[in-house]
Amino acid sequence: MGVRAIRARVECDRETLLALWRTHRVFNERLPNLITKLFAMRRGEVGATSKQKELYQRVARFILARDSKDAPYLLNSVSIRGWKPATALKMKATHRDQDGVNRQEAGDTWANEAADLSRDNTLAFDKERERDGLPDSLFQPLTRDAVAYVSGHDELVRNWEREHAEWLKKKQEWEGREDHKPYLTLRPRFETFEQSVGGKAGKRRERWHLYLKWLRENPDLAGWRGGAKTVNAIDANAQARVARAKPWKQRSVEAEEFWKANPELSALDRLHGFYEREFVRRRKTKKNPDGFDHRPTFTMPDPLLHPRWVLFNAPQTSPKGYRALSLPRSHAEFGSVELCLLTGDRDGGEWRREWKSVRFRSDPRLAQFSERTETTTFGKGKKRGQAKTKQSFFYTDNQLGGISRPAQIGGAKLIFQYKNVKRLHALLRTGTLADVEEAIPHLVTPYLVFTCTIEDEALSSKAKEIQWSDAGGLTKAGKPRRKKTLPPELVSVAIDLDARGIGFLTRAISGLPESEWTHDGLKVIQSRNLVVGQLEATQDGDREWSAGPTLEHIRDHKWEIRRARRQRGKPVKAEQSHVPLQEHITNMGKDRFKKAARKIVTEAIRGANQRTGEVYRRADVLIMEDLKWFNPDATRERGINRMLSHWNRSNLMKFVEEFATDAGIRYTKYERVSAWGTSQTCSKCGAVGKRYRIELDTGTKKPVIRFAKRNEPLPLFACPNPACRGRSKKKAEPPFTCNADHNASINLHRRYVMGERATGAFAGLPKDDADRRQTLKSIEAQLLPALERLHGLPSSQPETPF
Repeated sequence: MGVRAIRARVECDRETLLALWRTHRVFNERLPNLITKLFAMRRGEVGATSKQKELYQRVARFILARDSKDAPYLLNSVSIRGWKPATALKMKATHRDQDGVNRQEAGDTWANEAADLSRDNTLAFDKERERDGLPDSLFQPLTRDAVAYVSGHDELVRNWEREHAEWLKKKQEWEGREDHKPYLTLRPRFETFEQSVGGKAGKRRERWHLYLKWLRENPDLAGWRGGAKTVNAIDANAQARVARAKPWKQRSVEAEEFWKANPELSALDRLHGFYEREFVRRRKTKKNPDGFDHRPTFTMPDPLLHPRWVLFNAPQTSPKGYRALSLPRSHAEFGSVELCLLTGDRDGGEWRREWKSVRFRSDPRLAQFSERTETTTFGKGKKRGQAKTKQSFFYTDNQLGGISRPAQIGGAKLIFQYKNVKRLHALLRTGTLADVEEAIPHLVTPYLVFTCTIEDEALSSKAKEIQWSDAGGLTKAGKPRRKKTLPPELVSVAIDLDARGIGFLTRAISGLPESEWTHDGLKVIQSRNLVVGQLEATQDGDREWSAGPTLEHIRDHKWEIRRARRQRGKPVKAEQSHVPLQEHITNMGKDRFKKAARKIVTEAIRGANQRTGEVYRRADVLIMEDLKWFNPDATRERGINRMLSHWNRSNLMKFVEEFATDAGIRYTKYERVSAWGTSQTCSKCGAVGKRYRIELDTGTKKPVIRFAKRNEPLPLFACPNPACRGRSKKKAEPPFTCNADHNASINLHRRYVMGERATGAFAGLPKDDADRRQTLKSIEAQLLPALERLHGLPSSQPETPF
């Protein structure tokens, strides 16, 4: 079941806009009163006797441990007369005690006592007085939001307490080690030096010239583990390297050479750096007195600075907050809805309210909903068995080829986008109500965010047949080893991620007879490159632009914001600079990887041959490498690498999982496989091969073969195995060669189907570094002459007279 928040911009007249703002303002001004009462109850400060205080404390804990949708009913137990506990007796809540242990509590432990007090007119607070004339359609969401706000803060505090306890334990264990005690003895001297240097706390150790000078003046530090108390000077070669370095890198190069010449001081510096980063944390501006992160603070809601957004209940919820929803039929049309709004101040006992119709600009996704009427029967109560009708929807997803799925549109949340927060804040503090109402149309833009629930597409029959069983034994991580059983003719799509585009996609069928294999254990039926923000080939042979922000565009904006901040100078404390541009950069990165995830899933669903237009079989599972090991390498582009590394890890996996689940493709943690060895293993036969490319020699200016160093992402792959399935049957001499990303993508299929056996040859290489290098060198020597003949290059072997 997928939940989507779809935003629509509201178009209305000035009077309706003021009613929207008044509803938002009153909602946020009334929230603190109820939040204060919840905190007082939880602290045991409400009640005439100690027994009542203890009861209300238990009630508050129970309410905060439950879902906020139950809050209006449960708060009635302490705020109305004659409350009946029938439903509360059946409820259960799980909360964490002071020892960090989760405990389950049943409603019957307090409900009957609360009902007795309610019957005797003894209440924690009066609901009607707290409601203060607000309509139920506004007070009910207010009650839910108050409980959700407090319980969310409690969860943050519990997580902080757990992480703080783990941090203290780690620090105690580190300081208790015998090999760390010599450093702790010397630590006061480091602190004295850093205080004498001055400057920003987090930058002191980066003043290498002063730091190295201090180490040279204190040679006894070199004997901190009982060794010689001498500091070695860097040699002539090291000094020459320092002199050749760029002016802004000379200090760091000098430090690097200094550590090479003084390994004992280098070890001492590493310990000091680790302790500073992990336990002192000078760079943290807000932290706990002991150095850990600051304990979460609670901020009361404010209409402008810390707003909580009003939720209008859907028509199927009582009391309803909106009605008469009319959805647009296309993205060019407007939709409309009627909202229950506060249109004026209190008139006697009640706030003046009215149903106001507003229009909203169409979100393209809203136009894909179509309304329908369902007829069902009552399941319980006096009307049990009688027919009833309710409004529901179908969602036609164009991304899935027009498949219609049942959907439901829930509540609509009212949010505001502020154009000038400072001016509006000043008006709210010092201006009159007339001044504020005069400025509101020019300073705020209202939006409605609809919560839409859409049923996920069902998994294919093949995906449902995948079974897991206990294989016996434990993995290296100490977890039970499990065995996977795959059905025959399972269609899988694998993506080998790329630094610049998206990656290389292959579609394969496993579980076929060996006579149908194109690769080891597989029949590959599709192979193509996926890109975002680049030109790509189409079915008719032309090239079209694949929509999405380019990496160069994002990088240029990052340079722009750095340049602007340098020109602006040091910002005032607590003031943010260039916020719109920074948000634009963040949104571009998010948009890029969301488009990448959508393209991956769309291709897996309805990919077609780019030449013939033939539609391939729909994928049952989606296979990707485990992104925690993904290390992008866009050559010589450090800023792009940093951005890619951050965004891939935090967003791409989330988007792919969301879209794949929505489309009915199996993609779980078991479909994220290790990519270890996949780029250096032949997908045809499983032998160890080498990545390479053809480049111009810098000396002779002639084309030569260059093999990859370590995991260097070179574009071609060659297999040295003479019996490889990929070798030509007519010409047995040329080695099997292919696109390296294509090869790695197919190996992800093999890894998923065959497990560790897929890269068994690579795992069997010698463990010793020297032996491993020698083995790989022999593979290169075996491949080099054959590749030179294959590509028509001059031989690199020295000529002999024989």
